[in-house]
Amino acid sequence: MLLPLFLVSSCSDNLESLNVDNKNATVASAGSFLSNAQKNLAENIHGVAYRATGPSIGKLWAQHLTSVTYLEGSTYVPEFSWAPLYDILKDLDESAKVVTATQTTVATELTEQKNRLAILEIMKVYTWATLVEAYGDIPYSEALDFNNALPKYDDAKTVYTDLISRLSTAIANLDTKGTSFGTADLIYAGNVSNWLKFGNSLKLRMGLRIIDAVPALGAETVAAAASGVFTSNADNARFRYLADYPNTNPWWSFLVRENLKYYVGTNTFVGTLNTLNDPRRAVFFTPIGSEYLGAQYGIVQRYESFSREGALIREPTLPVIFMDYAQVEFLLAEAAERNIASVTNAQTHYNAAIKASFDYYGVGSAAADYLAQPTVNYTTAEGPWQKKIGIQKWIALFDQGFEAWTEYRRLDYPVLQAPAIAESTIVPVRFRYPINEQTLNAGSYATAASAIGGDQYTTRLFWDVK
Repeated sequence: MLLPLFLVSSCSDNLESLNVDNKNATVASAGSFLSNAQKNLAENIHGVAYRATGPSIGKLWAQHLTSVTYLEGSTYVPEFSWAPLYDILKDLDESAKVVTATQTTVATELTEQKNRLAILEIMKVYTWATLVEAYGDIPYSEALDFNNALPKYDDAKTVYTDLISRLSTAIANLDTKGTSFGTADLIYAGNVSNWLKFGNSLKLRMGLRIIDAVPALGAETVAAAASGVFTSNADNARFRYLADYPNTNPWWSFLVRENLKYYVGTNTFVGTLNTLNDPRRAVFFTPIGSEYLGAQYGIVQRYESFSREGALIREPTLPVIFMDYAQVEFLLAEAAERNIASVTNAQTHYNAAIKASFDYYGVGSAAADYLAQPTVNYTTAEGPWQKKIGIQKWIALFDQGFEAWTEYRRLDYPVLQAPAIAESTIVPVRFRYPINEQTLNAGSYATAASAIGGDQYTTRLFWDVK
């Protein structure tokens, strides 16, 4: 009896060591935080949603798809949460702290640190911009302080202007001769030249997003970015999945692994593809017999009667696109129409955008005939440039729902209607604030709701000038 007592007493002099977890990491690398943030951002913006919870609902609100089973997302029943995006921002912030805390005097390592911080800043700007474009005024200057449980909401225009400034600084800090995150970067594997192009492409997009509300800043931002943007599909910013679950595209997990029969193409979108004889429809959807059939948006219907997502969209390795070359060329076409310095020939950029989309989806050989159609050709297609560019961009952004919805709001094309039983009389032009803000941060919520003109789906954000 005495021997065990002796052994316990002799082995327990350092009781604090018993609290050390030897199996789980207590310190994370800067690259780990970045990888986690990129994966979570991909799935928050481009994941599956059948309720109005966050950016991934854009695929339904752009009316590319409709649910024929559960209608909460298609009829705008609000259940929003911005917590995932703020968690992503916190990961990026922690990564930057780890990078900054690393002490070195070696020139190559200093360059790597600078590149890492610039890449993290580009990711932060992308995420913050998504929040502003979705909600309007948001917690920003006080948002990542865990000691402040009641952060104020900052003015959306002020935040967006600051984000453009931050992005410009990050772009200037990138050194293409140096290294960055290597394989921990799940978008570009640490290629700084690609990040430079992505930063400029994002800057181009942000400049045009605010140009109707802040013309001088918008034009200046576009002109500064235009020469450094994507020049081919090889530059696309994409998050790549693996073939083995659980590291697969969430849409594959939902549609194939779980075999859930929720989504089909809408008659609005599929009908447009049919009218234009668009060969991408065979990539986006499966036929019903020999036809492509879209369902009425926002009502319960028979799944088997309509065209579901095509085989490519149901691949486990389908990448998530953060931004692509096709969108850049559409933006340059718009910049040319707006007579922004150094950008000319809208038709050339418009044609390049459509060709890029066709190439990406494996139907590039059909692009010339498609562009020759009077309903597609830039000189003969119906309507103002906003309609010509807007409709073709809407098609090209098929697998980028949040962007498709956002550009619909900005360009006002195509013309979309809310379903009769929806929570809004129009297709929403913003997200409503998360419901828990009304109780957990009531004062700041009330001030922000009043400042933007009401926490409603119909409240246009500062950049969305009709």
